[in-house]
Amino acid sequence: MKEIKIGIVGSGFIADVHARSFLEVPGARVAAHCDVDTQRGRDFAARQRIERSFADYSSMLADGGVDAVVLGVPNCLHAEMALEAARAGKHVIVEKPLCLRLEEADQMIATCREAGVLLCYAEELCFCPKYVRAKEIADEGAIGKVYRVKQEEKHAGPYSQWFFEPEAAGGGILMDMGCHSIEFARWALGKPAVKAVTCFMDTVLHGERGPLEDDVVMLLEFDGGQTALLESSWALLGGMESVTSLLGTAGVIHADLLRGQGLKVFSAQGYGDYKPAAQGWTFPDYEWLFNNGYPQEDRHFVECMRDGSQPSESGEDGKAVLEIMLACYASAAEGRRIELPYVPPDDIGVPVEIWLRARGRAG
Repeated sequence: MKEIKIGIVGSGFIADVHARSFLEVPGARVAAHCDVDTQRGRDFAARQRIERSFADYSSMLADGGVDAVVLGVPNCLHAEMALEAARAGKHVIVEKPLCLRLEEADQMIATCREAGVLLCYAEELCFCPKYVRAKEIADEGAIGKVYRVKQEEKHAGPYSQWFFEPEAAGGGILMDMGCHSIEFARWALGKPAVKAVTCFMDTVLHGERGPLEDDVVMLLEFDGGQTALLESSWALLGGMESVTSLLGTAGVIHADLLRGQGLKVFSAQGYGDYKPAAQGWTFPDYEWLFNNGYPQEDRHFVECMRDGSQPSESGEDGKAVLEIMLACYASAAEGRRIELPYVPPDDIGVPVEIWLRARGRAG
């Protein structure tokens, strides 16, 4: 079995998650790490026992001895780093969202294809055991024809300031967590085309940190007649929620990602790495990585790299999600249903500008 050597870019929460997940992937090893903050990078590499640490991304691609990279960096950097990695002959695992512009998505997909490397879209909800089992039961016909997906992901807000910066993040809760719910709904229904979206969004809790949306409700209409009702929020106090329902003509499936592990805690001040998300009642996982699908996701990507097959979550999926999110910003801005395909105005820099302009808060 050929060992797949991984390079991780970034030292934040998601970089830590992937570093730990790859420890559970046979035939894969995190061999290099990169962070422009040299000390932070060295600390991360030492903590994760990664052999080599780089402050320069190009140097890691050239001298790190890696076969693939994981991009755990602000959204605005995804496209340029993915393109550079592909041109260096490295497979690319991109954290959500894929990028900030449809043209960037097209370029990433084409460049990876031309270079003969994989462009993997890191959407872990499609690998969570509870959600995988829910889809299996639905696909077996247990609840008849599925006509609606309901999905919610909510907490009190992100841990890092760059999530609140339009140029870095491209948008607020929609770009951070709404993309999860969108791809989950597509995946759960077998990825039919989305024909229209209706979206409502607002800044409810975090106005002092910037103009970005922190609460979103989306209605997706699919070609096959199914619908998805999705809620994403940074305005939920007292913990985190990630729940889904699949509604069918002969039954219903409910799945709660974060509850039902047999362990329950109430903490007024919170605990762990990000305390606000653990305030109030929580239901800690004793196998958090596995229950959230990260090792399974990385294992799947490595297997695809090894045998040359296409990943189940690809650059094309990331582009589809991005187009839906752009249409959602347009729907919220214009107060109407938006049909797909959707192309944003040429002068839009980042997705959220579509909505901010309608509120007079762009620029």
